[in-house]
Amino acid sequence: MFKRFFTAITIIAVLGFGLYFERAQPVTRADVPEVDFEIKPGTGIDRIANDLNRAKLIRSRIAFKITVIRLGIANKIQAGYFKLSPRMDATEMANALTHAYSRQVRVTIPEGLRSEEINFILDKAFGDVKDNNYNPLQFTSFAQGKEGRLFPDTYDFASEASASDIVRRMTNQFDQVTADIPRESLSNIVIFASLLEREAFSSSEMPLVAGVIAKRLNIGMALQIDATVQYAVGSANCKQIDCVWWKKNLTKDDIRINSPYNTYQNPGLPLGPISNPGKDALLAAAKPTQGSALYYIHDASGQIHFADTLEQHNQNICTYLKKDCP
Repeated sequence: MFKRFFTAITIIAVLGFGLYFERAQPVTRADVPEVDFEIKPGTGIDRIANDLNRAKLIRSRIAFKITVIRLGIANKIQAGYFKLSPRMDATEMANALTHAYSRQVRVTIPEGLRSEEINFILDKAFGDVKDNNYNPLQFTSFAQGKEGRLFPDTYDFASEASASDIVRRMTNQFDQVTADIPRESLSNIVIFASLLEREAFSSSEMPLVAGVIAKRLNIGMALQIDATVQYAVGSANCKQIDCVWWKKNLTKDDIRINSPYNTYQNPGLPLGPISNPGKDALLAAAKPTQGSALYYIHDASGQIHFADTLEQHNQNICTYLKKDCP
């Protein structure tokens, strides 16, 4: 009798272990992306198992809970955010939940934007984050006087990051990138680079465009850079961060705008940076390629054309832009 009972218990145990082993396997073996999973503070194992099952990250709630008990990690599971995959088995899943991370917001800031445009991008990025601390008005305040030093890059910010945290991170990145540039010349180089970001269409042509700008500065010739007028017009007309900051077709009245940033009306570099330049523009501004050209234009395809004289420049305008032909 005892032998039969022992045999039955053994069979049940083997079947139970087999069932547990099968239910503890990954939901899928396919190459699928990870998903975000959150455990709120105070959440128990039962609720966690239910949420994992609902998210189709585990095969069985019971198998998962047995795994947690078997591993002895019930008190080690953390509240927070996790990157989980349905390719994980129950053991991998349980162990993964002992290492939470702070949720991050990934934001890419392109080169050549004004601080207001950066503010708009950040406001949109944090707008999808529940209970975020980002305040666009605070960004405007903290970014004041830092145009040109909000370094464009891809950043991973903590979801609870404030505007001051973000400005500090971007300016610290700027300081690292510009560490080799002499401090006494940095201010003018940043202004110079901010022009390049708006004028050059590619990194490869930046040193050449920088050469033209440097040559004009050296001989006291007006820079006559449209981007500076665009900056002045945008500053005068835009009162909110969601705005067309760079007017495409400038009028004669725009060219005559009274602004210290207008390089048609004022000699030398503008009062300050008109955009936030990247590393390539900063390097080109620090070491322009010297040449004979005083003028350049871009044709409809984006190809740049240089000219040494005004006569050659006017001919380029006629040839490549089909404008002002004699």
